[in-house]
Amino acid sequence: MLQVIGIGPGRPEWLPPAIIELVQNCEVLIGGSRALELFPDFQGSRYTLSGKLADSIEVIRKALQENKVVGVLVSGDPGFFSFLPRLKKEFPEEKMDVHPGISSLQFAFARAELAWQEAAFASVHGRDLSVLPQVITRPTAVLTGGENTPQKIAQYYLDRGCRPKISVGNALSYPEEFWATMDAEQLAQEKTSLKNAIVILHPSLGTDMDKDTEQRNGQVNPGSSANSGKKGIGSRLGIPDEEFLRGKVPMTKSEIRVQVLAKAQISKTDNVVDIGAGTGSISIEAAGLASEGMVYAIEHHTEAQELILANQDKFGVDNLRLIPGAAPDVFGELPTVDVCIIGGSNGRLAEILAKVPLADGGRIVITAVTIETVAQGLKLLSEYNYQDIDTISIQAVRWKAVQTLHMAQALNPIFIISARKGEAS
Repeated sequence: MLQVIGIGPGRPEWLPPAIIELVQNCEVLIGGSRALELFPDFQGSRYTLSGKLADSIEVIRKALQENKVVGVLVSGDPGFFSFLPRLKKEFPEEKMDVHPGISSLQFAFARAELAWQEAAFASVHGRDLSVLPQVITRPTAVLTGGENTPQKIAQYYLDRGCRPKISVGNALSYPEEFWATMDAEQLAQEKTSLKNAIVILHPSLGTDMDKDTEQRNGQVNPGSSANSGKKGIGSRLGIPDEEFLRGKVPMTKSEIRVQVLAKAQISKTDNVVDIGAGTGSISIEAAGLASEGMVYAIEHHTEAQELILANQDKFGVDNLRLIPGAAPDVFGELPTVDVCIIGGSNGRLAEILAKVPLADGGRIVITAVTIETVAQGLKLLSEYNYQDIDTISIQAVRWKAVQTLHMAQALNPIFIISARKGEAS
């Protein structure tokens, strides 16, 4: 039996009696060295979690094979950016009990005296800073790690002309705890080492007082909708084709683009990947829908890459990042995404579907112009446990004025396959 035990902030005074009793009933205890020190009276076997997770997984597997009760100690809460998803993947058949702890998120919002039921969450631990929201419309908690310190987050916004208010909590609950709220410019210059921190990005211009203060100071907080830069396209769908710069690169026509995005069901906080982005027409409109998320446009063709950047500049879209190269080779540059749109696979559809970092429950949309691609897509989606698989075909006809008459101008028929990723079995 596997017990996944949240130890909260990692201090004895924050451990509830139920957790202490639970640990004493385990036969094997696995955790970081600091976590294990919380239970000096534990009588069973102890193992320190290795930096190589594969080694730790094998220790757990061996203990379970011996029918022992194994307790895995995780900092904070097991359900918040923790070891739990990996354990569920490695031991899908094992009886598992999960015990909550106080997460760094809860601790930080308590320190900030803020409610967090409507907050957004992100992690830049081992991820690119581009996963951060481009416009901060609600409190956003960010887990830091590695090279991505709070100071780097602050500089990220300063480089984009933004100066949001940021709260920083480092080593919360420990004697060396650091807690402060400052603007991005102050934080970027902070000399304190903040290697174990959570950050709260405060929404900009949240009150009339904030607006009055900034107007009096002659400031506009670029983290808000009052940014003096380009306004972007908003949730504009079906942009006329002629508004895009396209060169000789194929482009998804506006009639089809609208249907693809309708099937994608993009929410404002979603991360989206557009594979085979072409001119970037779908990426541009997706970025308007995912106004608090990020769109990643993957494209290997040099001319198309230049057009994506040119169209991004033309439409003033900030939450779009070009990833040059071919899928799935460049998937290492992606965070977990909520939506995947595949407009071109270069014959590698099976590899893409097997490797794309799509969240469980995430939506996928594939466009195809041949029946063979449709057949392959449907077969692969079924094999990879996708749910709610749906296929439509569309042929739009434009009626062009020719003198006093209107003549039909048929566009090529397009197949659109959509599905939702099922949970890993």
